[in-house]
Amino acid sequence: MPRHHSYIKRQLNGASIRYTQPTLCDPSVVQYSGYIDLPGGQKYFFWFFESRNNPSNDPFTLWLQGGPGCSSLGALFQEIGPCQVPDDGSQAFYNEYTWTSLTNILFLDQPAGAGYSKGTRANSTDEAVGLAYDFVQYFFQAFPKYSTLPFHIFGESYAGHFIPALGSYILDQNQLTTSNYINLISAAIGNGIVDVLEQVQYDETMACNSSYGSVLPESDCQRMQQNTPACVSLLEKCDQTGTVKDCVDATDFCSANVENIYKLSNHSIYDIRTTQNQGSPYTKFITRPEIMKEINANGHFVRCASTVKKQFYATGDYARRFSPDVAKLLNNNIPVLVYAGDADYRANWYGCLGWTQALQFDGRDAYQASALRPWIVDGAEAGQTKSGGGLTFVRVYEAGHKVPAYKPVQALQMITNFINNQP
Repeated sequence: MPRHHSYIKRQLNGASIRYTQPTLCDPSVVQYSGYIDLPGGQKYFFWFFESRNNPSNDPFTLWLQGGPGCSSLGALFQEIGPCQVPDDGSQAFYNEYTWTSLTNILFLDQPAGAGYSKGTRANSTDEAVGLAYDFVQYFFQAFPKYSTLPFHIFGESYAGHFIPALGSYILDQNQLTTSNYINLISAAIGNGIVDVLEQVQYDETMACNSSYGSVLPESDCQRMQQNTPACVSLLEKCDQTGTVKDCVDATDFCSANVENIYKLSNHSIYDIRTTQNQGSPYTKFITRPEIMKEINANGHFVRCASTVKKQFYATGDYARRFSPDVAKLLNNNIPVLVYAGDADYRANWYGCLGWTQALQFDGRDAYQASALRPWIVDGAEAGQTKSGGGLTFVRVYEAGHKVPAYKPVQALQMITNFINNQP
């Protein structure tokens, strides 16, 4: 029997929640979707799916999208969620490679301005993670049965800022409270922008010397190479002073003189093999009035809010380093997975490997001593991997920026191994 899509509104301690129980894509599991209205004026949209396996005991995963300002519904419909749509966006059907096969997943549109979320906007990662933390606490207040489950934070791209910062914030808050303790178990970052200072040093390598061949003429490659030291110097100044001006100056110079030279190739920044970006047909589906009603979504949907991105960049947020927060997680025995599709330019695998190699943490010697070795899935080499000190890196062959969209079988195996502490 399908569940009744009744609209439910409840007051929480300082906030309120309003939601429905959709039956889209996977009617076999409990779903909740709607809004938590935070005290600061933010109306955060979410869509939650219970695990198909054992929801009372399986872990609880919070998925954060990048941008900043992009909707997590992209991951729900095109990567790890139980939903898929055809190119015309006419319907939704079940994704057999959904990560809900082993974990409960909460897809959150944050900060305000992303997806269906509205209200007062955050202008920096630090502001955003405080609000995301509050959201999680209110969600657990509304649905306490999930509050003690093992808690994972997964995401991709600019969530390479959000995930380490939120993990660090949770550790700090857990020291201050026992009643609102979050059972943080791990973090995973896909093609993440975590440490631009380290990562930008590999952009020329990806554009001009990757396994897919150069996409730029030699003159442009030389320009990238020649401008990188000045870019790094400005990023170091940003890291030292932390001022908005220094971090914005670094962002502007590096963007114009290193990172964006790649765009002269006309190749996708998310997949070096093509000049075409992946489409987003799911937006046609989730903006249909009857679907909006079923998931209790209101207003205009913004797949990626350029205004949010501009606000973050204007505070120098892009240039700020979040690798120290990754080190903090590792030093507190929180395992971290860093994975990267090797056809992505935007947060390319060379840079992802590079910042992990440079990371200062207690298990650094063990990680650095680990050599890249073949990563085998179903008897075939699907990439390369290395691990040590709680940190795992995976290079995924023939995948672009959003790994599960390109390699769903391999991505599901990767996250299954990680959650289950298997190599």
